[in-house]
Order: sequence, then C-alpha cells, then structure tokens
Amino acid sequence: MSTPANAPAIPHNANRSGFGPLLAAEIIKLKRSSVWVVAVMLPLLAVITGTANFMINRESFEGWISLSSQITLFYSMMFCSLGIALLASTVWRVEHQGTSWNAMRTTPHSPTAVALAKTLVILVPVLAMQVVLLTWLAGAIIAGLGPAIPIAFVASSLLATLGALPLVALQSLLSMLMRSFAAPVALAFVGCVIAFGLMLRQSIVSYAVPQGILNRTLMLGSSALDYAGDLTLSSFLPIMVAITVTGAVLWGLLALVSRRTGGAR
Repeated sequence: MSTPANAPAIPHNANRSGFGPLLAAEIIKLKRSSVWVVAVMLPLLAVITGTANFMINRESFEGWISLSSQITLFYSMMFCSLGIALLASTVWRVEHQGTSWNAMRTTPHSPTAVALAKTLVILVPVLAMQVVLLTWLAGAIIAGLGPAIPIAFVASSLLATLGALPLVALQSLLSMLMRSFAAPVALAFVGCVIAFGLMLRQSIVSYAVPQGILNRTLMLGSSALDYAGDLTLSSFLPIMVAITVTGAVLWGLLALVSRRTGGAR
C-alpha cells in the first residue's frame, strides 16, 4: 500500500522502543547462554585453590582472615577479571554470528542502546560471581575455623560489583569490536599482569587500570599483600574516585564507539 504524497513525514526516532524492553530482551538471552557456567565455576575455583593453599600451609596461616585473604588473592589477581572478560565475550558472541549484529540496524533500537543494554546485563552474572565466592564459608568449616566471619571480606566481595564497572565497559567494548571470542580475554590477561605489576610497585597508575581497580576493591581487608587497604572510608575513597572517573570514561567511550560504528560489520 503506497503512502499518500501529502502524508506527514514520520520522524526517524518515532518508532524507537523504550530501553526497558530492550534490557528485558537481553536478560532473556542471558538466561539461555552459558554465562552461568563461568559465573559459578571461576569463583568456586578460587575458593578451592585458596582453601587448598590455606590447608597446605596451615602452620603459616591462622583464622578466618588468613583463609579469606588466600581465596581473595587468587580471585582478585586473575579469576575475577578473566571471568568478566569471558562473560563479555559470551554475551557479544551471538551478535557476531551470521548477520545478527547487522540485522540489529533494522530494529527500532539504536546501536548505542543495544551496546549499553548488553553491557548492563553483564553486571547480573558479575554479581552472581561475588555471591558464589561466599561459598568459601564451606571451606572455613572444612578448615575447622570458628564462627567469627570477617565482615570485611563479605563487604569487599559485594563492593566488587561496583569495582567491576570500568572493566565491564572495557571488555564489552573490546568484545563488540572483535569477532574473536578469545582476543578480548587475552587482552584482559595482559591487563591483569600490568595491573598486578603496578600495584606491587604501589604505583598510582594502577588506579587508572580497570583490572587494578577491581583488584584493589577485592583486596580490601586482606592480609595477603602489603598494598591491600583496610575496609575504611580512607581506603575506599580513592577506589571510588577511580571507579567513577575511569568508569565514566570507558562507559562514555563504549557509547561513542557504538554510535559511530553504527553496528556495521
């Protein structure tokens, strides 16, 4: 059916749906993906390796703080950052298969809205990772420790969802731009090495590296490394500033790049 010549022009954005339905659609995709395997297995691996190291060196360690610190050490150095990289690659993988990402251009949603929605849903399994990490309590039972749970560990584990914001944006950006599933994960590993080296030198530059920000958040209250701060306002404030500034830059870059690429592949 032809459009009358005198019909008013329809604005380009008139048919664009709201962000809520788009986010809901991404959550449905998330439920059907394999991200939950990553969200469960990597924290459990950290719990197992940390508890095993605690038990093997029991004469050198003592109490809940030592056990939680050993678990956090393995998790903060690599497992958590690589887990986020795997989550981002998994979420974006479906868009790189066939013509899915190009087909998105025919939907009412802008490339920027799609990119932001896909990035936001990554935070759901990231939070699940932190909850699964708390299964270290089982390791505490095995180790025969008392009931005095270190609240600092629980708090830093949950605060890590905030600490992950810059890294989530970075890995989502890399996974959006790269068809390869493994390449963004490899870059995340390089970032882990760089961040750890900077933190051992106690360099302020580590606050600008997403992996370093996440590591510092997870290590709050830990006794495993010298640079780990206490869970106090004075220790968390610089981390919060780094999360805000670096996160704003990376989330803004994600929005800008997705807009400029327009989803073209």
